[in-house]
Amino acid sequence: MSERDDAPHDFSRAVLQPVSGYQAVAGFLRREMALGRIRPGDRLPPERRLAEQLGVSRETLRQALRILEGSGQIVISRGASGGAFVQDAALDPRLIREEVRTRSAEIGELTEFRSIVESGGAALAANRRSDADLEAMVLAQRDLAAAGTKAESRIADTDFHIALAEASGNSFVRDAVEEARVRMFEPVDLMSFDFVKESSWQAHEQILDAVRRGDAEAADAAMRAHLRTTREEFTRVVES
Repeated sequence: MSERDDAPHDFSRAVLQPVSGYQAVAGFLRREMALGRIRPGDRLPPERRLAEQLGVSRETLRQALRILEGSGQIVISRGASGGAFVQDAALDPRLIREEVRTRSAEIGELTEFRSIVESGGAALAANRRSDADLEAMVLAQRDLAAAGTKAESRIADTDFHIALAEASGNSFVRDAVEEARVRMFEPVDLMSFDFVKESSWQAHEQILDAVRRGDAEAADAAMRAHLRTTREEFTRVVES
């Protein structure tokens, strides 16, 4: 994986409006985890600083952290070198499958939405991408190839799709892709590590090649094919 700064994450730039209520705080932190902005092993900022960044009281923050600790998404240790550390929570596949089945209609609409938005975003990226955008996608691909766990592959996969959305030059596309990634966070864990890593890497290479060449039509088609394959695999796993 790429090198990351060991300093606690600064959330002040990510929060446009202060979140309110401990459930909203827990939801916001889960979103940051789903998008890979905070990752397994990362230490959250000290309590006082994090509460200030999120615009909530320390008691509200403590309640939110207890929720995340109870779900195994963070572990809290005491002492001079302690703090709240993000974990790679091993969610029970049976529980995920049951939840996904109850959300089958929503997820079907979501995958359809992704196909429309992300294929168009890929076409825009082919026409608008910068060298920095290409480098971000290449780095995400390197991380995906080097991934050794589901969490690492999920994060690298997300990094690629977000970098591609950024390259579209359209903030609405970027926001839509982020929201879709958050909603697909747990369902994606039903798919095998090998599928996510190998199939996604190959599909990303085709998309990246089209974007690099400035071929909007090919980028659109490659993204549609990628999401169609993902949807078919996801359906197979859920129904098995």
